[in-house]
Amino acid sequence: MELKQLRYFLAVAAAGQMTAAARQLHVAQPPLSYQIKQLEKELGVTLFNRRPQGVTLTAAGKLLVGYAEQLTALATTAEDKVRALANGVTGTLNLGTVSSSAGVIPTAPLQRWLKQHADVRLAVREGNTYELLDALHRRLLDVAVVRTPFNAHGLTCHYFAKERMAAVLPTTYAQFEHRRQLRLTDLTPLPLIKYRRFDALFHVAFNQQGLTPNYVLTCDDARTAVHWANQGVGVALVPRGLATSYAGPDVWVRSLADRQFTTQLALVATPTAATTPLVASFIAAFPALVD
Repeated sequence: MELKQLRYFLAVAAAGQMTAAARQLHVAQPPLSYQIKQLEKELGVTLFNRRPQGVTLTAAGKLLVGYAEQLTALATTAEDKVRALANGVTGTLNLGTVSSSAGVIPTAPLQRWLKQHADVRLAVREGNTYELLDALHRRLLDVAVVRTPFNAHGLTCHYFAKERMAAVLPTTYAQFEHRRQLRLTDLTPLPLIKYRRFDALFHVAFNQQGLTPNYVLTCDDARTAVHWANQGVGVALVPRGLATSYAGPDVWVRSLADRQFTTQLALVATPTAATTPLVASFIAAFPALVD
């Protein structure tokens, strides 16, 4: 199984036609068809259902798509990184970011770094902490901004300042207009919008005080939680940095009083990636980080 075959296979799968894929690849159709048949012969399966109007993926073809995408992406990354190592701070930086990283990236120091390194291109991939850590270990990412808690084993970690969790309240809850902080007893009677990342944290906290929260919505993206709060659906419980970044004009942001409700963003990379000139320079663009 060759990389060229996999790239040809992905092009045909995306185009749904041999002729269209050949045009996109700037090759003649007979060599393209030959490579696909050779791939099928090697694997011992049929990858495409061939019809007069085009081709569709078989079950085996659908399974191969995901692996082919990973293999070709990894090959492209490897080529880029090896070339970049010889040239210093240049090439493509594959950066992962969680949805709640808006308060720390991009920043003015990072913008200055990008201007100083005009040959660097950023390829940003968004996901949750666990997805990004998996991509780091599979070398599909060079560096990522993730949120605690996470398993830091096998990673080089640099941490941003700790931040409090906050409640994003529609201004219809006028009783909290002049409050700077809220307690769990304040939140219990309110319709709460929970960011699933902190399920365990809030479950334990409410249980310890014998309180039963009223969750009306649970979501996987902190920005979604704030959006629903902006629309007046309920009170979003999210990191304060993100809350202030995405809060609309009809909500207030109030910190949670209990000190256990703190969280932290981290810039992480594998030890191998962290020592390359490109990644090391990128991490150095954040002067406030601590180990």
